[in-house]
Amino acid sequence: MDAQVGESSACATALLCGVKANYETVGLDSSARFENCYSSFDARVPSLINWAQEQGKSTGLVTTTRVTHATPAALYAHAASRYWEDDGKVPPAARTSCKDIARQLLEDEPGRNINVILGGGRRHFVPKVTQDPEEPDKEGRRLDGRNLIEEWSRNHRLRNVAAKYVANKEQFESVDPRKVNHLLGLFSYSHMDFDVDRNTNGSGDPSLAEMTIKALRILAKNPEGYFLFVEGGRIDHAHHYNNAYRALDETLALEEAVRAVMKEVDLSETLLVVTADHSHVLTLGGLATHRGNPIFGK
Repeated sequence: MDAQVGESSACATALLCGVKANYETVGLDSSARFENCYSSFDARVPSLINWAQEQGKSTGLVTTTRVTHATPAALYAHAASRYWEDDGKVPPAARTSCKDIARQLLEDEPGRNINVILGGGRRHFVPKVTQDPEEPDKEGRRLDGRNLIEEWSRNHRLRNVAAKYVANKEQFESVDPRKVNHLLGLFSYSHMDFDVDRNTNGSGDPSLAEMTIKALRILAKNPEGYFLFVEGGRIDHAHHYNNAYRALDETLALEEAVRAVMKEVDLSETLLVVTADHSHVLTLGGLATHRGNPIFGK
């Protein structure tokens, strides 16, 4: 509302909540102000996942970005800043009143009820003293000392819920959708790799299509139906880097996921919507560039 050109979190709020929002806020109406914790209290709006869960449907989110990033966060979080992904990013004066996005995902409704969560961003779920298993030179970012991944696993175990946490492709492939009702997969320290750079070995990451189909098969067990959000989020990042090759390759990875879904579901009873949340920038410079000049940087 307060910017002439939108960005991911405000546009995702409009797309997934049906309400226009202010710049860089997420899951809030236009009465909220950026980085003003208290303005968010009465500005919270429900999302498609809220409505799906109210109807008894299973829900899931799949993304190649961090699961706490701007677009997926609009499904479950209410934050005066899209950057409050962990408590270290929340201003000290606001930490007792406004939860960070990672905590909202695993503690609050509707996030804690989401059956399948797959993407990147381990760093926002573990404490600062914890080394990342794939990138040991990097550590978690939480300042409260909490390991939200361990808490998620323990809470489901105590409630005798069939749940599993996975961190690489080998672990992911071992998951039997018939035996698991809740799946949390955090495959990278930050965003997942561009598909062209992806490690396809067991120690690497599943593809967007593989994550999507696994999620579908878990959610489809519910006779009341399901809602699944799938984001090819790194298309936008390649545009930020002005990298035409990776932008197009990421688009093809999304297309592969869409094709896989079309083969998996009955389209006579399943609504499939493919859209962008906002426009993206890509600059092709060069006044005297000849027609046919390769755009892939070769």
